[in-house]
Amino acid sequence: MSIRWSLFRNLGLLVLGLAVAILATTAVTSHRIVSLTSERMIQRALERTEVELDVLFDPVAANLREARLWAGNGILDPDDADSLNELFVPLLRGFPQISSVNISDAEGRGWMLLRLGERWRNRRTDPTRWGHGLRFREFKPGADDVREWSVDDPPPEERYDPRTRDWYRTAVEGARTVEPKAEVPREIYWTEPYVFFTTGEPGITAAVHARTADGRRMVVAFDVLLRDISDYTSNLIVSPNGFAAILASDRRIIGLPRLPELRDADMRKAAVLQKPEDLGIAVLEDAVRTHTERGLTPALQAATRFDFESAGETWWVGGRAIRVHPERRFAVFVAMPERDLLGPIQELRVFVAALSLLALGIAVVMALQLARLYSRPLASLANNSERIRKLELHGTTPVESSIREVSLLAGAQERMSTALDSFVRYVPSDVVRELLERGDAARLGGARETLSILFTDVEGFTSIAERMTPEAITAHMAEYFEALLPIIDEYGTVDKLIGDAIVAFWGAPAPDADHARHAVEATLACSDRLDELNADWERRGRPALPTRFGLNCGPAMVGNVGSRSRLSYTAVGDSMNLAARLEGLNKFYGTRILAAEPLPEQAGDAFVWRRVDRVSPKGKTEAVELFELLGRTDEVPPERMEFARRYEEALDLYRGRRWREALDALDALPPEKAADLSVLRLRDGCEACLREPPGDAWQAVTSLDQK
Repeated sequence: MSIRWSLFRNLGLLVLGLAVAILATTAVTSHRIVSLTSERMIQRALERTEVELDVLFDPVAANLREARLWAGNGILDPDDADSLNELFVPLLRGFPQISSVNISDAEGRGWMLLRLGERWRNRRTDPTRWGHGLRFREFKPGADDVREWSVDDPPPEERYDPRTRDWYRTAVEGARTVEPKAEVPREIYWTEPYVFFTTGEPGITAAVHARTADGRRMVVAFDVLLRDISDYTSNLIVSPNGFAAILASDRRIIGLPRLPELRDADMRKAAVLQKPEDLGIAVLEDAVRTHTERGLTPALQAATRFDFESAGETWWVGGRAIRVHPERRFAVFVAMPERDLLGPIQELRVFVAALSLLALGIAVVMALQLARLYSRPLASLANNSERIRKLELHGTTPVESSIREVSLLAGAQERMSTALDSFVRYVPSDVVRELLERGDAARLGGARETLSILFTDVEGFTSIAERMTPEAITAHMAEYFEALLPIIDEYGTVDKLIGDAIVAFWGAPAPDADHARHAVEATLACSDRLDELNADWERRGRPALPTRFGLNCGPAMVGNVGSRSRLSYTAVGDSMNLAARLEGLNKFYGTRILAAEPLPEQAGDAFVWRRVDRVSPKGKTEAVELFELLGRTDEVPPERMEFARRYEEALDLYRGRRWREALDALDALPPEKAADLSVLRLRDGCEACLREPPGDAWQAVTSLDQK
């Protein structure tokens, strides 16, 4: 066997053997990796969901126990609606998952408090006085706007007797074994999920028995909307294509899964309290059936994990039973397709195969090179040795090699040939041979400065990001920030980047007497630059990034904030919070750039503003005047200036309680302007005041509960 073939064969077999071994190891361990990964991911999703349900339901139970103590102390009286409102309105504000409170006694006397946005509604029943009649009251705490009405003889389908409702019957059924004079049971009873009589929304009710100071028994109940559960499970990312769902004990869905078939809002609303087999979603039905048949016991107590086939694809499903009451349990299901888990493994297999082919190719080239390196001089040495043996000392092939041993052998052969030639004749032969950073020590603290502050946010960024890969959205946002940040940096300070949002301010750390003007100029420049970028992105088939801006001017503490071990140069204060609120208010008025006084005045006469509204954002006790930035004085089109003038006239009429005249002014606007969101909001306000004129304490201030 020649040395060339031997090297080629041995190196090829070595590389091929290593590749086969790696691929075989990958194939053998892939199932175990999938199993362990799915178990870990499912377990993590189950634990997160259980914590979420605890956060939702635990405060309900704790507050019911507190209400039970109130009853025993003589505080709860269904006939004293004002006292009950004073007790429960603050409680419901602190726990948004509770939508309403119901209290009823054995005579059917009942009181209800229902949350209606910023307003509240009472409903009272008393069969001993009103028969089937209902008494209603609607109010807003701290305001004089109170509506009261009654329905003396409602039709049968609208009659309401609290003693016939699920929450009352559930609590009574749980207490049947209690003697009439015995202590009322302390157990909290939970109903099955059902559709609420008053609001028509799906929910679940927790109820507890209580005894008043004079010995009467009553039931106190809290209604909990299931909307929060579905919102959580619909947004829970288990894996790229996985989902989680929560079922009641009768297998009705109370937490909708994150599936493409349920993206439509109407479909999601209709799917709540349906059973999986009624929705026509094969993978959901298969997941629940598989785990119910092979995992969860009838009592929904076991928590296991299984694989199953759905539509020709392998899935993994796991579940856990969560108990909110000894007789009330929910089942949490988590499922994910195996392709989500095999993706990295398949990529590894392809990588190993490609690497093996590359290594095999390199091995072939190396074998040829080594064969040339070893075999040619050795073949020459062998041939010369044969000639020397025959004393054919002329015409031998010169041997040149970079290998020391071969070279030594060639030299020895040459010396031997020379020695022989000394006896015969002389035969000649040939033989060949890294950056520095500068920093200052920082301390906690800062100084109070007057700043101009900017908050930006990309409209609909979540939807944009969902349609793009992480690499693509990262590159897209890099281009976005590279365009906007230099504009801000010219005179301002970029505080931080929060996802797609920019927080910046002017006036620190270097003093800037024109910080308001510079902030407005930078905002306009960013807006103009974004118009160019969005047009270019849309031409290239990339999503536009429409951005809203919030501007504010006021005092703030600016300096080093944090701890001794980690500092951040930033600004804090109410002015910063208000700027963030203003950015969010754009979506309510259909505007792009909103500012609060006194920034428009301090920015100077170089800009045109439209007075939009006077608002009272969440957390502020004083209203602020709201302005839309229209542009530079010499650049705003006449028709836009005319619209701003006519809108402000209508706004002044509204504030002057001349609502009919304000509506006439709005009706005179061009059709394209009448659809403006700010116009629609002002129109709604006028119409509301005409329907129900406010009292003498009325102020034309819009209160927006911005989160």
